[in-house]
Amino acid sequence: MALGIKGFRARRRKGETNEPESVQTQSYEEKVPLSQQILQWINDNPRTLRNGLYTVLGITLIVILVFVLHAAARDEHSKKLHTALEKYDQIKILPKGEARSLQMKEFGVSLKPVCEQMISTLESAAACLTAGNALLEGRDYAQAADAFSRAASAYDTDAMVSVARFMQAQALESGKDFEKALAIYKQLEGPYAAVKKSEMAVFHQARMLYYLGKFDEAEEKFVKISRESEGKEFAAPSRNYISMLNAQRSAAAKGREGAAQGGGQARDLVSPKN
Repeated sequence: MALGIKGFRARRRKGETNEPESVQTQSYEEKVPLSQQILQWINDNPRTLRNGLYTVLGITLIVILVFVLHAAARDEHSKKLHTALEKYDQIKILPKGEARSLQMKEFGVSLKPVCEQMISTLESAAACLTAGNALLEGRDYAQAADAFSRAASAYDTDAMVSVARFMQAQALESGKDFEKALAIYKQLEGPYAAVKKSEMAVFHQARMLYYLGKFDEAEEKFVKISRESEGKEFAAPSRNYISMLNAQRSAAAKGREGAAQGGGQARDLVSPKN
């Protein structure tokens, strides 16, 4: 019995002496510095670290390459645009006529490589706008509209985008594509309100409706402009268009009357006599 008690006490003392050691070990593990943990992770994961570094380096090189190419493209665009503008000024000195129109068309086509660069810049936008003006004078309305559309996509200010869109509508109108021109003039009404030119967008909408034969819709817009913009740029032209509309309606009515009378006379001629 005594031996059992002594053994129990010995085991108890041994347990009491071992417990602080485990607590001390746990406390030591918790106090391992973060720097040592990082170094341990690096030693344990060399491949992951190497792949991560390669990825960061690759992304950095790509970003630098994009910036370098963009700068080079801007410089190249600037040189080509400067040369093009000099030639454009030389052509504008010529008297208007077939020779000048032909040169303008050729010049506009020659600017397409600068206009259609993959990286859009202000220089490429200006090249597109210049090409559009030259092609418009060269009576190549489809290519002019496309150049103005590209210019609008490349510009980064609302003012220049609106200018390019308006010129695109002018090119479409010159090519008698009134439906597409009407759609662009409608889009411009909102942006033009900010610069107090919405009456111009409405006026050109009315003109397109007039050319499309939608006289009632056209007259509604012309009347609105003539009343709300009295004394302004488009009030008098709107009244002129209203007079033209009324004259066309009268002529159409007379034509229908004449056709009806002619039909009646024809029936009288072919009807059997009593």
